[in-house]
Amino acid sequence: MAAKYRKSRKSGPGAQKIFDTHAHVSARAFDQDRQQVLERARDLGIVFMEVGYDEESSRKSVALAEKIGGFCAVGIHPHYARGDDDLEARWAYLEDLVTGSPRVKAIGEIGLDYFRNLSPKRDQMDAFVMGLDLARRHGLPVIIHQRDSARDVVSILEQHGRDIPLVFHCFSEDIDYARRCLDLGGYIGLGGPLTYPRNGYLRDMLKFLPQDRLLAETDCPWLPPQSKRGKRNEPAYIVEVIQTMAEVLRQSPNQISRLTLDNAVRVFAIGEE
Repeated sequence: MAAKYRKSRKSGPGAQKIFDTHAHVSARAFDQDRQQVLERARDLGIVFMEVGYDEESSRKSVALAEKIGGFCAVGIHPHYARGDDDLEARWAYLEDLVTGSPRVKAIGEIGLDYFRNLSPKRDQMDAFVMGLDLARRHGLPVIIHQRDSARDVVSILEQHGRDIPLVFHCFSEDIDYARRCLDLGGYIGLGGPLTYPRNGYLRDMLKFLPQDRLLAETDCPWLPPQSKRGKRNEPAYIVEVIQTMAEVLRQSPNQISRLTLDNAVRVFAIGEE
């Protein structure tokens, strides 16, 4: 059944909120109608973490978060982690963004991607460790991208990430890997793929997860939920992710919204904002 996208009946501090922990609304895909996308999210009571993946996108993420009073993350995605571009200088630029804006609440997305291998594995590892080091210096959590790289991700985190809050974004692995992530203190982010009919294994895994480690996300403009397949994703569509979580966990959508909001506020150390 398709999710119902309705405006929040309340406004202001008492309104029900939904936290999308991974969005790219500053991406080019939204250049033609970004304001309308923001208004749809606002009308539904949705706040989101705007996530960078290189220097330019991180700068845009900070600018958007400051404009709307939201939250953002800055980082170097493994696809953009080529060492011949002077990784140390690139991370220094991102550190300036961290120190320059209180809206930066995380480092990410960072990690490893051996599926497409758009950057050499050694460079990906180096960039990953540098991102973890930056997060530690500034007391920030990290948002982790992992694809076909589970063994190396865990190995690096065991050496460099044990004292850092960890968010495993767009989780699509099995229960055994989820257990390893949880053992590291990680939070698990689930999005549109949770709603796909063929992904029953993700819904089974959701039943296993401790509910205080569960996060909801869109990864927009990519990975729309089932009823929006073939369309551009956006924060408003997180409603369908929340509804699927509620059905699997036999709770109400409002309960899941509150649960995932509380978890996001905790891991990103968001206060009165």
